Amino acid sequence: MRKLLFVLMLVFTSLIYFSCDTAENPEDQNTDIPGDPTGVTVPTPTKNNVLPSASFTTTGSRVKLNLLGLIDPTTNQPLTLSYNSTNPQASNIFVEEDGIVQGLKVSKVGTGNVLTADIVFCVDNSGSMGDEADSVAASIIEFANYLQASGLDVKFAVVGYDSYPNGGINFTNAQTLNSYLNRTDYYGPVTGTSRTEDFSGPDSAALYNRANNFGYAGGENGVIAAIFADSVYGWRAGAQRVFINFTDEPTQSLSDGTWNNAMGCSLLSGKATVHTVFSEDSTYWTFNQYDERPWELSTCTGGTIKFIPDDATGLNLKDLPVAGALANSYLVEYVSAKTGVAHTVKITVYTATADGVQTFNITY
Repeated sequence: MRKLLFVLMLVFTSLIYFSCDTAENPEDQNTDIPGDPTGVTVPTPTKNNVLPSASFTTTGSRVKLNLLGLIDPTTNQPLTLSYNSTNPQASNIFVEEDGIVQGLKVSKVGTGNVLTADIVFCVDNSGSMGDEADSVAASIIEFANYLQASGLDVKFAVVGYDSYPNGGINFTNAQTLNSYLNRTDYYGPVTGTSRTEDFSGPDSAALYNRANNFGYAGGENGVIAAIFADSVYGWRAGAQRVFINFTDEPTQSLSDGTWNNAMGCSLLSGKATVHTVFSEDSTYWTFNQYDERPWELSTCTGGTIKFIPDDATGLNLKDLPVAGALANSYLVEYVSAKTGVAHTVKITVYTATADGVQTFNITY
């Protein structure tokens, strides 16, 4: 009996020891990440034709940076990013935490490394969009089905707008999105610009109330739609935030600048990418400070721009560079020097044909 008690106590003590050792040494889990390099000079971008967009999550001191794929504007192809642990200066991606160059583990999205993305379709449903509204809805559904089948961990939402958000659905799957855009009401099938009017889903009443009190712009305004979704919708932690804005008119802001492109850029740059699909001749409008080019919101957030016919003939969202960007995203990991505090993180991408930098002020 004494021997049995002794053995049991020995096993129990061992369990306590090794459990404590594992809990107190989380760095043992980070041996796959290279140490911080020395003597590395981060190159200064000169072209500034790409803009890194990322979301952050942490596991202990391990920082996971979900980096949306970047499209090289000179080739229209996704950039291939890599970190050279043998010669870090030869890398084409650099991450600095509070001025210290980090050792990186860079993994392309694929099997065992699935990108999480939340995509919002902002759809101008003013009267001028009547010609293209059905084609836009069909393209959204096709695109959602395509992305969902591609293996991405992706959710979709819609904001319909005119001078304020007037319809939509919170994040859901492609099937529920299809049901919303192809729903039937008391009068029959809902078509045209009415497809994105009125809110749907379990939180529709709450969304309706928030939209009615969110604010008004001077006219058609995709900025207020994007900020509404960014502020109100149920984004997942660590998910890439992607907006695709469909419109045929300028962004019409208030005289004091509320809901203008500068406001959108200030709130969304570095946090999300906004991609613009513009269904009108870009030379048709006279743009000014109150009637702005809607695609400027794409320029400042690192998004892309697509011009299509005014009836959206041949629109295929799978041809948008954002599709390639999502499929060519990266998980970038490094070990933080200290967690639970505010950090300044700078991401620099530098290749022969494309470069750019983005700074994040973030607490993790």
